Amino acid sequence: MWSFEITVGDLGRRMNSASKARVTWRTHSYQRALTPERLAKLELDQITLAERNLQPGAYAMPAFAVTLAIMLTAWVPLEFLAGWVAAVCATSIRYWYGYQFLRKPATTVADLRGWHLLLAALQLVGVAVWMFPAVAFYEYCSETGQMLLSLVMGCTMAASAALCAPSRYYLYTALAPYGTALVLPPLFHGGSLHIGLAILGAGLSMFLIHLARTLHLSARDLFLTREDKNELIEQLAAAKIESDKARHRAEAASQAKSEFLANMSHELRTPLNAILGFSEIMKGEVFGPLGSPQYAEYADHIHGSGQHLLGLINDVLDLAKIEAGRYVVRAIEIDMREATKNAMTLFDVRVAESNVTLKAEVEAGLPLLLADERALRQILLNLISNAIKFTPSGGTVTVFARRGVVGGMDVGVRDTGVGIDPADIDTVFEAFGQGQHDIAVCEKGTGLGLPIVRGLVQAHGGKVALSSELGRGTSVICSFPRERLTAPQPMPIRLATVI
Repeated sequence: MWSFEITVGDLGRRMNSASKARVTWRTHSYQRALTPERLAKLELDQITLAERNLQPGAYAMPAFAVTLAIMLTAWVPLEFLAGWVAAVCATSIRYWYGYQFLRKPATTVADLRGWHLLLAALQLVGVAVWMFPAVAFYEYCSETGQMLLSLVMGCTMAASAALCAPSRYYLYTALAPYGTALVLPPLFHGGSLHIGLAILGAGLSMFLIHLARTLHLSARDLFLTREDKNELIEQLAAAKIESDKARHRAEAASQAKSEFLANMSHELRTPLNAILGFSEIMKGEVFGPLGSPQYAEYADHIHGSGQHLLGLINDVLDLAKIEAGRYVVRAIEIDMREATKNAMTLFDVRVAESNVTLKAEVEAGLPLLLADERALRQILLNLISNAIKFTPSGGTVTVFARRGVVGGMDVGVRDTGVGIDPADIDTVFEAFGQGQHDIAVCEKGTGLGLPIVRGLVQAHGGKVALSSELGRGTSVICSFPRERLTAPQPMPIRLATVI
């Protein structure tokens, strides 16, 4: 019956092609800009809801017409009433067309416009037939019958205001005729009673028009809110899909990185072991003199470089394990006084060359720490090495272990070195991250020490805090939780000092 031209999504552009691309609707308390596509979808939803509201009228209106005709038989000729009831039954075909519209909603501009015209015309015809008794039979009836007709028109107008509110097209074709039927017949009849009925009918009409407008705006806002919700759900679903894709790519990249590091460690360690072994043999001249003192010096350099490269490979692998969450903590009971002493012993030669004082401050009566021995050793070595590297000659590096404020254990190192700029504190905890303080020293690091320390401490359930001041020194505190102590101590009571 209707031609298919374009989709409903383009309805707004066809309906208002000469206007602006966006249409502004004023709601109860704000303005809302609607695209032509959303405007078309909104109209379709409004007409659909109105049609669903009106569908019960297919059975109710003929029944109401028969009931009203029986009540009017006392004043109106029977043949007039019979003809009116037949007309009401005939106009019920309008509900069949509405049912067809609901079964197959409009999908094109031509289709929707055709349904608009057809349903609005049938609605107007049905309203005209229903209001006919109020106009044509008013003079036949006594005052009781006239008040009955006014009551029926008022109730019908109120029902139409509620049922047709979603669609402004249906409101136009319903409220205006019913309002006319309420006001004009009693007004033309004259007399105080009828003029009063006309005034009451006019007041009721204005109130119902206001009510219908409010319901219309509410229904429209409800549809717009639903569309916003659906659009938001679609955006969230699309964002979730993209995030899942990004997560899968990140996981694949992380796995590829881990596999690459594992393969490279194997490929690099094999020749490195040979380099270290042969260079050590050459340096010690196990099979006889090399012939020149420079060869022994070169072999010493080769051996030192190989050890440095092997340490770097081990650091990268440890960091990769930590980032992948694959680092396994094999906890044993560790005496911090002994662990601190062993770690400091390895730096005897270095502190002597650097003219730096290295000392320990281990609180008496500390319980044993449940930690991974290798991890704790690496934490202490990294922190001490960094502190010595950035402490000038004559400075002091202190290794400490004490009870934590919340009952755990704090292990760390503080120095009187060059310090770290506050803007670089976050950077030094990133892999390969280095602060501006590196400029002050000749020995450059790889930027893996602090990230590894933080990862190892976090693997033990602890956290790392760094405080520093340029020119005054740096303090790194590794806080282990109470669960890591063999005999958790009560929280210490710290008394304020009165000055």
